[in-house]
Amino acid sequence: MYHHRLRFLFSLLLVVLLCSSVQATDLLISVQDSIDNTSIPHATVFINGANYALTNNNGQVLLTAGTANQDIKISMDGYTDWEQIVDMNTTMLMVNLTRKTLTLTVNLYDSDTLDPITGANITVNALNASQMKQTDATGAATFAVTGATLYSVDISAPNYQEHSDVVDIGSENQVVQYKLLSGNSFSFVVKDKDTGSAVSGAEIRLNTILAGKTDDRGILITPVTRGQSYVLEIIAPGYTPYTETRTISSTDAIYTVDLAKAAVGAYIYVNDENKIPLGGADIYVNGTLSGSSNDYGRMSFPNLVAGDYLIEVRKSGYVSQSQAISVSDQNQDYSFTLPFEDSATTIFVQDQDQKIVPNATIAIDGMQAGVTDDNGQLTAHIKFNTPVNITVSKDGYQPESVQKEVIQGNSTASVNIVLNRNLDWGLIMMIAMGVIGVLILFAAIRMFGRRKRRHVVRRNEI
Repeated sequence: MYHHRLRFLFSLLLVVLLCSSVQATDLLISVQDSIDNTSIPHATVFINGANYALTNNNGQVLLTAGTANQDIKISMDGYTDWEQIVDMNTTMLMVNLTRKTLTLTVNLYDSDTLDPITGANITVNALNASQMKQTDATGAATFAVTGATLYSVDISAPNYQEHSDVVDIGSENQVVQYKLLSGNSFSFVVKDKDTGSAVSGAEIRLNTILAGKTDDRGILITPVTRGQSYVLEIIAPGYTPYTETRTISSTDAIYTVDLAKAAVGAYIYVNDENKIPLGGADIYVNGTLSGSSNDYGRMSFPNLVAGDYLIEVRKSGYVSQSQAISVSDQNQDYSFTLPFEDSATTIFVQDQDQKIVPNATIAIDGMQAGVTDDNGQLTAHIKFNTPVNITVSKDGYQPESVQKEVIQGNSTASVNIVLNRNLDWGLIMMIAMGVIGVLILFAAIRMFGRRKRRHVVRRNEI
């Protein structure tokens, strides 16, 4: 019995020792940069190939319940991956990530011509290390850099303004491009004062010498001698000339000028369709009444500046006319012809007995206008103040023409036309044939009667 108890206690001790040997162990992982020993937050921690966690702002992550050796991998942009089998009894792990070796390529171009700049000095600095190279024939220089690092880039080239920048190298090779401003170039930017749009074709003169004209962007880039005083003259069609005396310093790069449009003026002429000048016609500019034409059909707009306008001309009794015009030259002439308005004129057709004549064909100036209705009427549109010929025709009637002029303001004009019936030549021919037949019969009877009387006389004589 005693031996049995001893064996039980010994087995229980073995179980306790075994359990204590596989007790879970926490593991604190710290990740830092191998160069400056700074903590690396947001690094990805993989446990046995599975994404486990990201390091906190202190570059740490806590791994719990470690009951066996772990395959731990640490990954971060700009660094080479770290991977190792960690013993299950390890409680603290310091991981030093090594930055990747990458390349930084710098390309330089002339800001005016976009040609590559060769022989420029480029210096890159980071981590207390400096590199300097010159651009090759393609305007490029390539440097070996480390990932996850900020680099300062300083550029200098003969006859160009110096340039500096900061480049953040991440996890990939970097290519940066810079346009250098020529040391003696200067940019003029010319805009419309009202709209802010670019003014192309503006002439720019420096001390009366033409430097060039602005392009479609309203820009002219030209060489200047800095520190010198210039008389600037800017002239553009349709704009008031601009003049200024200015010293261009070494810190000046762009000069912007807002040009105001010049008043060039315009004349509007108004005629009717017979080319007779129309006075009293109202003239609207962009929808606003601006005045009326005089007795000669003319109106002047001296204050119109260069630009596009919608002109509308109105007058009672005439059809209004609109036209888009583009004012650019001094005092241009623009003509408007107003057609006469139409009058709804009623044409009545009847015969000589004052009976209505339906279905009569009506033509106005040779063009068919229609036929009369059951009431012998037709309403036609006739222009005011224009004489027209109205012709009415119908089978059985003689055609009839009249001239009619509807005076402006008479919106209810009318005209009466009387048709005379044609002679019935068939009936006349029949009557004539009958008369001729009767005359022939009468003549025959008389001739026959004469012959008979002569024969009786002869028998009596015998």
